[in-house]
Amino acid sequence: MTGRRAQGSQLRRGLVKAEILERGAELFAARGYAATSMQDIADALGSSRPALYHYFSSKDEILDQLLEGLAEETETALSVCRGQPPGPAARRLRELVAALIAPVAGSPGRFRLILTSDATVSRDARDRLEKLEREVYLAVSGVLGEGMADGSFRRCDQRTATFAILGMINWVAWWHVPGRDIDREELCGSIADLAVASVIANDEAQGGTTPKDIIGSIRRDLSRLERLTAPGPDRAGTESAP
Repeated sequence: MTGRRAQGSQLRRGLVKAEILERGAELFAARGYAATSMQDIADALGSSRPALYHYFSSKDEILDQLLEGLAEETETALSVCRGQPPGPAARRLRELVAALIAPVAGSPGRFRLILTSDATVSRDARDRLEKLEREVYLAVSGVLGEGMADGSFRRCDQRTATFAILGMINWVAWWHVPGRDIDREELCGSIADLAVASVIANDEAQGGTTPKDIIGSIRRDLSRLERLTAPGPDRAGTESAP
């Protein structure tokens, strides 16, 4: 019985901590980190501030755990996709987008916090998040580049397409309400399908198949190549995340 009680106690503690983190993320995103106090979080939970200190020593610790959880979930999503066998670019893009949406849809408040936070986090935490943002960018951009190279995706500006798809993923944090909107798995699949549909190749997108259409397509590609190779103050960063 003692073991069962201890196990039950740990489970309850974990559930309470998860609820504190969720309310904290929502308040940080809505009010701003600096304007949110431990008392505010306690009030949102219908609890007392001393009770909160049984779980977290400060709002700084709450923020650190929110960032840690975000990073771990996104790293897991990337790791799962990297472990998939090689295959068509369209399938891989769909799987990648769906995997990246899942943690956003599961906890929108946490992602809104990251996108809007005025908090000053530790250098290590910020470095980890910046590295993760770049890895996500490169993962999406890489699949898009492969699909454009093999003809399965239409020709377009790779950087623009990458940020457009990342925007589809990030925006879920602003409108999705877990338990009120559609099922998370259905949501991930629907947006992933839309992302693939936005870049999939077809005769119209490729410019047609007549000699005139093909020549026009080649001219557009040459024009884009000239823009990409033209000297400019920010040209070096054209194909990378800002």
